[in-house]
Amino acid sequence: MKDQALALYHGRAIEVWEHFCKLHHDLYELTCDEYQALLSGEIELLEDLIARKQVIVDAVAEWENLRSELIKEMNSDTLLEVSIHSASELINVLKPVEAKLTIAALQNLNDLLIDVISRIQMQNKRNQLFLNRAMQSLNELKDGFRGKKNFTTYGANGMTRSASR
Repeated sequence: MKDQALALYHGRAIEVWEHFCKLHHDLYELTCDEYQALLSGEIELLEDLIARKQVIVDAVAEWENLRSELIKEMNSDTLLEVSIHSASELINVLKPVEAKLTIAALQNLNDLLIDVISRIQMQNKRNQLFLNRAMQSLNELKDGFRGKKNFTTYGANGMTRSASR
């Protein structure tokens, strides 16, 4: 009976992780498109991409709530006698079911999800670096229009120093 309950919870967890992977993949694609829009200066497209990203983030939050509900349900199941507080603990509780399967689907999906999330983080860093450089250039342009001149010189240690006049 306990094995059947775990198998049912495993199936529900697989569904949640599949949706997480799909949504995060879509988010990664939009993040890459966002970078292309930044490079090409397409502000209208950028605004559209940001709105689409927000829709995906909201959908991820909904699936996160479903995962939390699954964990609460498993914690309240008297057959299982488990105390799950995180996604990794959920995966560990379901490992006996995974061991009986030919493919460890939940573990594979979790590994894929972690990989996609790390790619999103790296792309977000690239996007932020581009935005920081653009903001710095805009500030230099503003200062130039105000008559303030910036000079960059090199010190004895090889580091740059900025001076304004």
